[in-house]
Amino acid sequence: MKSYYHPICFLLTVMIFGASGCSNLTPTENGLLAAGAVGAATGVALGTTVSPSISIPVAIGSALLAGGGAYLYSKNRATIDQRRIAEARARLYYAKLNQSEQESTNRYLAVNAPNTSNTQGQAVMLYDTQTQSIHPDVYDMKKVPSVGASTSIGNNSPATYIGSGN
Repeated sequence: MKSYYHPICFLLTVMIFGASGCSNLTPTENGLLAAGAVGAATGVALGTTVSPSISIPVAIGSALLAGGGAYLYSKNRATIDQRRIAEARARLYYAKLNQSEQESTNRYLAVNAPNTSNTQGQAVMLYDTQTQSIHPDVYDMKKVPSVGASTSIGNNSPATYIGSGN
């Protein structure tokens, strides 16, 4: 017996998740929600056209990738204190660099911000060395790179991780 997914059921599921709001979820909860949504979407898309021996592993793999990515870091709006402290740390760090070091560093610096009660990893913000301003988003990173390493968060442009800037 061949199983068919009904598009209206999928649409209702998406609408329920969309209306429930996700801004106060932990990174684990965001990861699980992303994994479920991507796995379901992939399963629905492949379920009617591809054999289950292919669609089930592909749906599971898609869910794992989406959930893992959402778990490693989640993006939130920074508080005023997070913005103020992270920007001061990044400005001080950048000012200590000599001219050639400033020219050879990435445009963005990933700097630690103070954690809040909702933070489960390390709060990290991006400082733009060209505009000399901090971005308004804070990323809750489960695993931060080593200081001085190049990383890609947020805007996917390379950023140099400076920790607390010391």
